[in-house]
Amino acid sequence: MPTVEPVTKLLFTGDLIPARCTYARIMALGGDFTLPFQPLHDLLTSADVTIGTLDATASDAGTPFGCTPTFSLAAPAAAVAGFTYAGYDVLSHAANHIKDCGTSACGDRALFQTDANLRAAGIKSAGTGRNLFEARAPQIVERHGVSFAFLAYDDIASYYQATEDSAGSAPLDTSTIAEDVANARKFANVVIIVPHWGVEYTADPSARQREFARAAAAAGADMIVGNHPHWVQAHEKIGGMFVAYALGNFVFDQDWSLETQQGAMLEATFTGTRLTSTRYLPVHIYDEYQPRLAGPPEAQQIL
Repeated sequence: MPTVEPVTKLLFTGDLIPARCTYARIMALGGDFTLPFQPLHDLLTSADVTIGTLDATASDAGTPFGCTPTFSLAAPAAAVAGFTYAGYDVLSHAANHIKDCGTSACGDRALFQTDANLRAAGIKSAGTGRNLFEARAPQIVERHGVSFAFLAYDDIASYYQATEDSAGSAPLDTSTIAEDVANARKFANVVIIVPHWGVEYTADPSARQREFARAAAAAGADMIVGNHPHWVQAHEKIGGMFVAYALGNFVFDQDWSLETQQGAMLEATFTGTRLTSTRYLPVHIYDEYQPRLAGPPEAQQIL
């Protein structure tokens, strides 16, 4: 009889930012950080691997601002309970708010504590480290005998990027992506890149995004799922590689436009080591903190 290849479902979400007004809303409702994820809990946890982007810190090294205009997106360590409840297996932490401390000054401690808090909860933190070598290292998840490597990069905040002897995020770099993919391939059957990139509040990917995507495809990556623009962006196939340029917001407080209140989850089905189908699941974010599946007219508009 022919060998039956295993089927593995991956589910990707957009930006997670349990800070600012989202943090204030959760605290006003009793401080339960599972609240944003409750409507979609069954869907999120039904995937074999659930992946998102943490565009904030989740650490008690900093002190959150609450609902006030600020670009310092610090959340408390308690926020990790929400990610655990939602079933996240991998979070890209290569983003432009990874050392934010809110109202306090904390240096690298917020970054280190966030990564440690995620690991303690059994969540792989991708794209950051105590130096550039650590930040570029793949995070490996195995399901059904298939190993998936996740590489994460930030192209937005150069001031938070790691160097050979300083902590931070892995920079998006077309000159080193082939080396990173080849290294990841030593440990995994499938290589997936989760970049933080692009231009905010745009639906079309930039020339730089597409240039990096072509370099990653040439390097042999299997899939790219990006975030940061806060809008759902376009997707394309480059050779055999599927690229979702951005999934929009997922848990966030940007309620000043329709597009920033929208997002999409991406379900990717692998048969053995081959990506055999993709499906977008559009969402709408309610009350500055809680995503739910969008109704049919809005879902169609998002798609």
